[in-house]
Amino acid sequence: MDFVDGKFMLVIKDSEWSSEEIRLLNRGAKLQFCYTMDIAIFVFEGGDIDSSDFYFNVQECDQAAALLNAQELDIEVLLVDQKNQICWKKTKTLDKEKTQKLLECLRRQSQTSFAPGEFDVNVEGLQSAYEPFELEKYAVFELAF
Repeated sequence: MDFVDGKFMLVIKDSEWSSEEIRLLNRGAKLQFCYTMDIAIFVFEGGDIDSSDFYFNVQECDQAAALLNAQELDIEVLLVDQKNQICWKKTKTLDKEKTQKLLECLRRQSQTSFAPGEFDVNVEGLQSAYEPFELEKYAVFELAF
C-alpha cells in the first residue's frame, strides 16, 4: 500500500486469480478505514477474499504534504497475479466528508512522535491482537466497491 500519483493504492497479490474469484468480487466489496493507537489501517474484503489489512504511516509517505492538503482522495484496489499482471482494478473517490475524516486521522498521525521502529512494533502488536475483520470496531468509515 502506498499513496502515489494523488491516490491510495492497495495491491493484493496472489499466484493467480480465478474467473470465479473475480466474478464474486464484482458482486461487491467493501473497504473500511480504521484508526487506532495512531495507526491508519485499510481493511478490504469482498467475494471470497479474506479480509486484507493495509497499514499506512503518513510520516513515511513521500507525498505526505500533497496528501495532507488534498481536497479529494481516490482509493484504488488492484489484484495482481504472480506475473504482476493486473487481474482486477477498481477506483473510488471519497466524498468530502470521508476525505476530511481520513485526513483528520492522518494529521493526528503526522504529529505523533514515533521512535525508530516503534510504528512497525505497534503494527505487529495490532496484527497479533486482531484478525483483520476484528479491526472493524475501529472503523471511521466504510466504502463500497
